[in-house]
Amino acid sequence: MILDKNNLSINVLQELIDNKVFENKELEYKNYTFTDGKISAITDKEKDKFIKEIAAFANTNGGVIVVGMQENEDRLPQQLTGCGMKMADFDDWLSSFRQVVLSKIRPHLHGVECFPVELSDKTIVIVVFIPKSYSRPHSFWDGNKDEFYLRYANGITNMDIDDLRKEFLFSSSLQNQILQFKRDRISMILSNECIGNIDDNAKLVLHVLPEWSFELGNLISISNISNDTNIIPISGDIGNYRYNADGFYRYSNNDETHDVDTYIQLFHNGIIEATEIKLISGWKEKLIFDLKEIQSAIIQAMNRYQCFLQKHGVLKPWHIFITLLNAKGYQTTWTYKNSSKLIDRNIVTTQSGIWREDNNIDDAIKPVLDSLSNAFGFERSYCYDKEGKINFK
Repeated sequence: MILDKNNLSINVLQELIDNKVFENKELEYKNYTFTDGKISAITDKEKDKFIKEIAAFANTNGGVIVVGMQENEDRLPQQLTGCGMKMADFDDWLSSFRQVVLSKIRPHLHGVECFPVELSDKTIVIVVFIPKSYSRPHSFWDGNKDEFYLRYANGITNMDIDDLRKEFLFSSSLQNQILQFKRDRISMILSNECIGNIDDNAKLVLHVLPEWSFELGNLISISNISNDTNIIPISGDIGNYRYNADGFYRYSNNDETHDVDTYIQLFHNGIIEATEIKLISGWKEKLIFDLKEIQSAIIQAMNRYQCFLQKHGVLKPWHIFITLLNAKGYQTTWTYKNSSKLIDRNIVTTQSGIWREDNNIDDAIKPVLDSLSNAFGFERSYCYDKEGKINFK
């Protein structure tokens, strides 16, 4: 993008004027006035156009809207005018803006970020960053019908039937790719074709599958990450590491058999696979380590992985899956007291969770942990209270 959200200032915005940066496929200027921070201060027509352009950017390559910039008839930026409100009004404006986006764009668009830049003590400029969406196409809902738009040179245009067909096929294909990747990796683990030698005992596999990772060309840098303690297995073992064809992995070995008993594989495209054997089949015969402790460790691991992925620019949503392998006949306890039922099958696949920009890991992973607990005969994950709030007591 032309602007960097980590480097915004009046000088940076003034350079758009000085360098005569036209509106383009990824940049739009708006000279709106939100008096006292009220989004209702602009007309309904202006508000609708604003939201349509956000949806169009999301359906194309993403983009930036600079609100508080006057342009001339040639679409060249002329003057930073501000948007008619003080910095103190920004939070109220942002809350109203989010409500409008939530009510007007379908499905919900995640990842839109707004940054205020103070022009004077009386007014600010707002820079709106819209990501390319992986849940596209997004429509503008006018209350009666859905309208779909794309961004072109310096404006928006309606999507035609071919555009819509292409985007709906992309959305369906993306979900299939995510599920197929998980299936392929589970098959490889069962065939012992992943990392070193892993035995045939029970194991738990956590997959974090960002939609971003399935866009062709999206890669992260895996250089100089051997000291990054966010990329460690669920058990927290630092162990050994090496680079491989898939990317980078960290692992530890069983002291007696020398088989791999825990690992994390980071893929070039940001996908994470964490397989835990030590806590699942390395404790007691057919008895898995306390389930509450395991689920707590999974949540802590997910917080570590979030730090890493966000640092490397991997956008949400992220799909979360847990799979138990070779688990038939195993049982566990909850807080070392209440014994579970025996697992009745070799492969257990949990419900999926989706970590978006507008939820947290506790909410995102709850259906995953609930269904994992159900597999052992528990009513739900007791890491949460009856109201669904996290509770590790």
